[in-house]
Amino acid sequence: MRYPLFFLSVFLTYCVFAQTPNWHEDSFLGIHFDLHPNAHDTELGKEVDAGQIRQFLVKVKPDFVQYDCKGHPGYTGYPTKIGLPSPGIVNDALRVWRDVTKELNIPLSIHYSGVWDTRAIELNPDWGRKKADGTLDTNNTCRTSDYDTKLMIPQLLEVVQEYDIDGMWIDGENWASYPCWCDRCKQKFTETTGIKEIPVKKDDPHWEEWTAFHRSLFDKHVQQVVDAVHKVKPSCMVCSNWLYTMRQPEAITVSVDYLSGDFTPSFGVQEACYEARFLASRGKPWDLMAWSFIHSSSIGKVMKTVPHLCQELSEVLAQGGSVFIYDNPKRSGRLVDWHTDLLAKTGEFCRERKEWCFKTKTLPQIAVVHSETTFYKENEPLYQKYGAVLQPIEGATTILLEAGYSVDILNEDTLTKVISQYPIVIVPERSAIPDSVISVIKEYVQKGGKLILSGSFLAEKYGEWLGVEPVEGKIKGWLPVPGGSAVPTAGEYQKVRPTTARGIFTIMNNQEQGRDETEFPPATLTKLGEGMVLAIHGPFFKYYNSHPVPAYRQILAFWMNELGTEKLIRHEGPWYIELSARQRENQILLNLVNRAVEGYLSSERHMVEGVPIVQGIMITIPKACIPSDKKPIRAYIAPAQIPVNIVEEKNQYKIVVPQVHIYDIGVIELQ
Repeated sequence: MRYPLFFLSVFLTYCVFAQTPNWHEDSFLGIHFDLHPNAHDTELGKEVDAGQIRQFLVKVKPDFVQYDCKGHPGYTGYPTKIGLPSPGIVNDALRVWRDVTKELNIPLSIHYSGVWDTRAIELNPDWGRKKADGTLDTNNTCRTSDYDTKLMIPQLLEVVQEYDIDGMWIDGENWASYPCWCDRCKQKFTETTGIKEIPVKKDDPHWEEWTAFHRSLFDKHVQQVVDAVHKVKPSCMVCSNWLYTMRQPEAITVSVDYLSGDFTPSFGVQEACYEARFLASRGKPWDLMAWSFIHSSSIGKVMKTVPHLCQELSEVLAQGGSVFIYDNPKRSGRLVDWHTDLLAKTGEFCRERKEWCFKTKTLPQIAVVHSETTFYKENEPLYQKYGAVLQPIEGATTILLEAGYSVDILNEDTLTKVISQYPIVIVPERSAIPDSVISVIKEYVQKGGKLILSGSFLAEKYGEWLGVEPVEGKIKGWLPVPGGSAVPTAGEYQKVRPTTARGIFTIMNNQEQGRDETEFPPATLTKLGEGMVLAIHGPFFKYYNSHPVPAYRQILAFWMNELGTEKLIRHEGPWYIELSARQRENQILLNLVNRAVEGYLSSERHMVEGVPIVQGIMITIPKACIPSDKKPIRAYIAPAQIPVNIVEEKNQYKIVVPQVHIYDIGVIELQ
């Protein structure tokens, strides 16, 4: 009887988990508070007030709240019996927030710092990771230590059991993870891989195996936390901050409940632009968090304006995601009333658009490939993303958006599953695409797809099917710009000789067209089966990321016209209007985000004071983008619901959006 009972237990457990609703999936707007309690606090919770919290929740109307629990210093803001409470706790603010949110039926999550725990390492140096030189990392814990089992997991379970929380947003996780050179990790690595020689830097033998080993340890850490929490409370949603975002682009294997990240406090709209487009492709509930303030080391925290926050959050809304906003209460737990007013206005802006943006699906147009293989081969360990490895992806996304197109960012795993849905695929300077993925891409082109590749390595690796052969040496010079001008190549281009391909332009040795031209084309076009490939033989997209010169947009527009863009939706407004083509049943949703600002931004001027209104934006929708059994019957601009005309031409429809302020949506209803 023992085995039948065991299987019955497993089955019942499965049923409980399978039927547990994910409350975050339907949560649209959240608010996040954290304080990172420390040893010097003296008044935590002193002024926390249930009445003020209730007024805040009624006014801002969040779908969920995240409140402070434990920050990077390692002290808790609640009176834990496990680990170390801050000595400054006067009242238990988490208890008050739990009581009020439960009264109003609002889910309560916590902010908890995981891998990063300074105080735990102070008291237990064996929990800290060892750097390559043998010294102790005083902030970040080791994944083969018993930190997880002795402190982190017991403490999280304590909070679940004592406060009946609904979720946890675990911070300081993948971005605080690095390889560890302690004896435990080195021994475990050798046992796992059979490799005895331990690398200490990127150029050493077995470095890729060493970093992959540590990434696997991190995945096990997150899964262990998820399993422990779900065992106690299946409906408690677990999120590891920045897991499976641009900085961790592989296929999803850890069963977290949703994905999330908090973008940089200054110029967050830029980071949100890329992260939202990637997270939208991951197939899990997700959100992104905007900081409500700009942080300066010299003057401290300064609250952003409502237009600033709305512009940042619009990047997320336009991709169908959830949004939440980070604010700080006072150390005493008191909320600042005028902050509440600012958050309420921002929340109202978001909710006005929810009907037309939340949980929409992409209308596939251009896919930019974020190769997980290339990322882990070229980036610094383990999940850091601030090097050169992402520049071509960001550059390609930016220049295409500025050209008026809609762009998604897909990893290799997702691309291979949905590639046939995209009219154009772009692989921007990704030098380590696996052969299996290349085979899928080639088959896509042979069946009629259109592909853009870039990089000075193309002729060497793929010359046979690109119809070119490499010529010894690389070249820097000038690219001719349609209309008669020229612009520097920036990086080096591979000298190539077309065999079956057709060269587009030639690189020049000077900036006068028609004088001293070389024989080497910067780009070639070749037919492959029923499709076409545009190959750019240099780091074109990388340099657009760092040097967004308008002439490069003109050049790419010419090249893409040669490739053919007849199946792409496009707007003909200013370059700083971003189009995102989305859909839901019987609706095409043309999201327009205005990236312009009144005045200007600079390295010293981070604050958006206002966003100018842009008028008269023409959008062209090819009939190929509309299901063959449907046709447009009505169009309007949301959220104001201003009717607009649909003009039908031979192979396309056109609408004119009368104006865009920060974020408006062209809605086309189908029948």
